[in-house]
Amino acid sequence: MKLREYLENQIQKGKIEWESRSELIRASGSKVNGNTNKILKEYENKFKFGSSTEIKNKEIKKYFDNLPKNSFISVEGAAKKIQKELPKGVIIGETIIYSRLKDPIFNTNNLKPQTLDNQVSKTAPYDVKISKEFREKLKNLREAGVYLYIEVTQRGGNTLRLKTGGEFFKTSDNSYPPNDDSLKLIKKIIEDNRK
Repeated sequence: MKLREYLENQIQKGKIEWESRSELIRASGSKVNGNTNKILKEYENKFKFGSSTEIKNKEIKKYFDNLPKNSFISVEGAAKKIQKELPKGVIIGETIIYSRLKDPIFNTNNLKPQTLDNQVSKTAPYDVKISKEFREKLKNLREAGVYLYIEVTQRGGNTLRLKTGGEFFKTSDNSYPPNDDSLKLIKKIIEDNRK
């Protein structure tokens, strides 16, 4: 089987994770040389190279770096979001996320895992009524690529949900307590996320 056919076949099967480029070339029955490397380069962005731990670490670091400093994160929620970015066959669990939260190389934003204790103490700022004036302030922050709205939490409180993306903004998705301090922070985040 020729290298191009083999690469197409692997992409169709979803087998896109390989330890190295040379391992992929050899698996096709081809020899590693300038020509096969040139062919692989055309398909390179469709494959992920490195051990599964390296791939997980890269996605965890990317996820952590997009969160506000000193915030609490749901480890279960983080695992689900990171899993969506990983290739088929690479499964991430909560244990590695807890481990990386303790590692200052990964956790440069001083993130902390949510626990029942710190979760309960954090709920008071979300138990507020939203005024018309506050809703107006929200509307004034919205623009193309900025989605800002009030979301009712599972426990019945209110939270501000900020999502940015599209051609003008880096992608982000976070929630904040519904107060004026959060609006100031959100305004800064919108400016920081502008491409």
